[in-house]
Amino acid sequence: MVLMGLGMLLAGVLGVAVEVEDTTVTVYKDRTLVERTTTVNLAGTERVVWPLLLGDVEPTDVRVEAEGAEVQRFEVRPTYVPAFTAEQARAAMDAVAPPEPPGKERAYDAKREDARVALTVLASKPSPPALEVTATLRGEGAVKVVLRHFLPKASVHYRVALAVQDPPSQVDATFQGQILQSTGTDWKDALIQFDVPQGAPSFESLRPLPVVLEQPDALEEEALLRRQMFERGGWSTLPVWSAKALQQREAPVSLSGRVVDVNTGAPLKDTVVSVLTSRLQTEEVFAFTDVRGEYHLSNLPPAPAGYRLRFGREGASVQLHEAVAAPAGATMRFDEQLWTGAGPNPEPSSPLTYGCYIGSAPRELAYIDFMVAGVGPPERLPIPPPRDFARAEDTSQKDPMTPAWRLVAPGRHTLRDGTSPRVPLITEHWPMTLHRQVFPAQDPSTYLIAEVRPSSLGELFMYRYVHPLVDGKPRTLLKLTPLRMDNTFTLPLGTDPKVQAVRTVQRASVEWNAREVHDVTLRVPNPYPVPMSVRVLDTWPRGSRLVRATPGAQRDDATGGLTWDLKVPPASTGTVSFRYSR
Repeated sequence: MVLMGLGMLLAGVLGVAVEVEDTTVTVYKDRTLVERTTTVNLAGTERVVWPLLLGDVEPTDVRVEAEGAEVQRFEVRPTYVPAFTAEQARAAMDAVAPPEPPGKERAYDAKREDARVALTVLASKPSPPALEVTATLRGEGAVKVVLRHFLPKASVHYRVALAVQDPPSQVDATFQGQILQSTGTDWKDALIQFDVPQGAPSFESLRPLPVVLEQPDALEEEALLRRQMFERGGWSTLPVWSAKALQQREAPVSLSGRVVDVNTGAPLKDTVVSVLTSRLQTEEVFAFTDVRGEYHLSNLPPAPAGYRLRFGREGASVQLHEAVAAPAGATMRFDEQLWTGAGPNPEPSSPLTYGCYIGSAPRELAYIDFMVAGVGPPERLPIPPPRDFARAEDTSQKDPMTPAWRLVAPGRHTLRDGTSPRVPLITEHWPMTLHRQVFPAQDPSTYLIAEVRPSSLGELFMYRYVHPLVDGKPRTLLKLTPLRMDNTFTLPLGTDPKVQAVRTVQRASVEWNAREVHDVTLRVPNPYPVPMSVRVLDTWPRGSRLVRATPGAQRDDATGGLTWDLKVPPASTGTVSFRYSR
C-alpha cells in the first residue's frame, strides 16, 4: 500500500525536485485532516503529480496551496487501486481443486475448505478508492507546497498506562490516544495531533477549487479475476438453468441495477450481488458491481416464487430482499443503497460487515482491540484478602475527563491502516509511598500498597481502567479512583514475602463482668535497613466487647475492625495489641 507522506513527486516536463516532505495528521471530532508539505524548485510553469491519495477522500475535500507561487489549476481524478495482484489471485485459485460438477458431492477436505474460504475472501475484497491529484504551479525557485485533504473520522479512545518503579519510588504515567486507524491509507512518519472536542475547519476560503475528472479506471482484468476466483471456489457467476426450468422453455429474465452509498450517493464498486432461486442448478448466481456501481445478470430463469436478492460488501451493511417477482421475459432493474459508516445508519439493526460477506467472518483484530482495550472486570473491591481500607468502593460513577485542548504526540509515528495503535501524548513521573498491610487473622501474607501522588494533570487519568506494570508484569485490571481532592490514589502491588507478621492469642484473667477475656498481640518485623510503613488490620469477634487497643487504633464498631498505622524502625519489630471480653 502506498504510504502517505512518502513517495517522490513525479516530475513534469521540466522536472520538479523534492527537497522536504512532511505529514501532519489532526484528528477532529467529525473528520481527520491530513496536511502534506513539500518544497519544490520551480522554473516558470510546472505540472506536479502527487502519489495517489488512498482512502475515502472526497474530491471536493482536497486543496493545494503554494507559498511564493501561483496555483493556476489543480485536477482531481477518482480512481481505484487493484485489491489484489494477478499473482495473488492465481496462487489462491491454484490452492483450490476445481469444483465437482452439479449433482456430484466431494468428500469433506478441511485443507481444501480453508483454501476455498481464503479464495472467497480475496475475491470479495473491494478495490481501495484513490484520488489522482495534479497541480499546475507558476513561480521561480524553492516553493513550499501544501496538499490538504480530509479523511473520515478516525475513532479515538484515551487510555492510560502506569509502570511502578522502585527504586526510585515513582510511577511512570503515560496518557495515550488510541486510534482506530481505518481511513483506508497508512500514515508514515507523521506528526499526530488530537483535537477531538473541536470540529474540523472549513476549506471554503481556500482557492482554487479542484477540477474533478470523472474518468475512473475500469480495472477490467481485476473484474475478470474476481469471476474466475468465484467459479473456482464453486460460486457460479453464470446462470445454469435447472432441468425443470429448461422443460418449461420460458423467456429468460434480465436483472440489472446500481448500488450506492445511502448517505453520499457514491457508487459502491465490488458489491457482491447474489440471486437465489431453485430454478438454478447451483441455486445461486453471483455478480459484481463495476466502477459506476452497476451490475448486470442476464439469461436468468423465471421464478414464480420470486428471487431472493442479497447485496453485500466488505465494510458495508447487508441488504436482503425476499420473493422479488421474476416473471418470464422480464427486464428488471433493482437499485440498492448500503450504509458504509459515512453518516447516520438508516437501519441500525443492519450493522457493518467485516471480511468476506459469504459465510461468517470474525471482526478485524484491530477493531476488537480498540473496543475491548481498557474494558473488563475491575479489581474486586475491597481487595480480598486483606481489605485495602484506602480504596473505598467508587460509587460516584464519574466519567473520565476528555481534554478540551489540542494534544500533540511527541515525535513522529507510523500508523498503518487497519490497526489500532496507542500514541503516547503525556508522560509524567509521579512520586509514590510504599506501605504494607497485614491482616494475620485472615491471611499470613504481607500486602504491598503504593500511595501515588499525581501532578496537576492527574485528573486526566482518573476514573479510567489500567493494567499497572509492576516489575514489568501487568497486574489486575483496576479503575483509578481518587482518594482525595488532590487525586491521590492507591495501587495494590502484590505481596512481600520477606515480612512475616505473627499473631498470638492468650487467655487473660477473667474480669467480674465477663466469662472470658483474650489478649491478642500482633508483631511485624522489619527486615530492611530503612524504616518501614505498615498498616495492621484485625477485628474483635462479633458479640464481644473491645476492652482496649494499644497503641490507640482506628476502630469501626459496625464491622469490629481495628487499624494501626505504624512506622517500624530498621531491623526492629512493630507491636500492637488489643483485649476483648465476652
